[in-house]
Amino acid sequence: MTKTYKHPSKLPGVGVKEAKRRLAKLVDDVAAGKYGVKTDPEEIVTLSKLLDEWIAHGESRGRSPNTLHGYRSKLARIKAGPLGDVEVRRLTTRNIDRWYNELLAEGMSPATLMHHHRIIRAALNQAKKWKYIPVNPAEDVDLRPAQRPEMHVPTLDQARALVLRAAKTSSPDLGPILLFGMLTGMRRGELCGVQWSDIDWDASRVTVRRSVWQIRSSWGLKDPKTHQIRTIALDPVGVSVLTARKVRADSDADRAGVPPSADAFVWSASPDGLSPRTPNSLTRAFHRLCQAMESEALSADPPRSESWPFRFHDLRHLSATEMVGQGMDPRTVATRLGHANPSVTLAVYAHAVDARDRDAAAGLGRALGA
Repeated sequence: MTKTYKHPSKLPGVGVKEAKRRLAKLVDDVAAGKYGVKTDPEEIVTLSKLLDEWIAHGESRGRSPNTLHGYRSKLARIKAGPLGDVEVRRLTTRNIDRWYNELLAEGMSPATLMHHHRIIRAALNQAKKWKYIPVNPAEDVDLRPAQRPEMHVPTLDQARALVLRAAKTSSPDLGPILLFGMLTGMRRGELCGVQWSDIDWDASRVTVRRSVWQIRSSWGLKDPKTHQIRTIALDPVGVSVLTARKVRADSDADRAGVPPSADAFVWSASPDGLSPRTPNSLTRAFHRLCQAMESEALSADPPRSESWPFRFHDLRHLSATEMVGQGMDPRTVATRLGHANPSVTLAVYAHAVDARDRDAAAGLGRALGA
């Protein structure tokens, strides 16, 4: 005779939450020695200790230095908070919710709180894998997702104006870098990391193999974001930008008496090209360029009230928006941008998809309307 068993969540009075509560109590009882086993005090792990172990683990697994730096800048506040000295096995969703409410009441923005939450949730997920805790209390925290910040994308006319104005700055390569970034949609660090060996002149392609990271005055090389090495096709304009840059680089190397190297970086201020242009230098140069555009508009006769609220990363948004707006399929756009999933592309550039949707509706109306 076959015996039928009911799932615990179907038994009267025993749901998933109750089962978790009972399991947590059992863990506490075992740790307290109720069943003849007591936790070694040296093995007691507080949230602060867990965060230190978690970030050391991430470093040993090759996490990006920039990412780890961003985490460390928030760890101090988390560890100094009321949960820092709490044992992770005693943390509850209620504890975390209460602290988050206090932070919001103190004026922390929802976006900043979300950054803190992601760190705590990730660390507690690792604690679960390490068997410190049976469940992750951060998973059930009631936290509304932060609103995506408004995207400022330059128009094509503004993009051309930026490139032309960049030619008047003290950096002769700024204009070409901006144009090449718009044409390829590459991230700032990826642009800095391009070497001449990455250029396939015959096929008119560039392979994105690495990215330059920078923390203050230190820099190094890492894999592209999501570790996706990708190849991007170049149009004649992109090839001409690289050709002009190669002529200049060879001339600089020849005057300095250094041999050309395939490992030289395309965008480099050194004659041998063995040190790249750093991401922060691009950010500063682009910020000064936008300030100059606003100042010149105000000093014009008559004055023009123009806003140039752009970041260097917005050039990548311009590239993506134009590709989506021209009807390029999301997978191709995602591949060029280095997105791991086309759904990310569609989510970020929904405004361009909406515009294409309206164009499609208008086109169908013209074709099928009476």
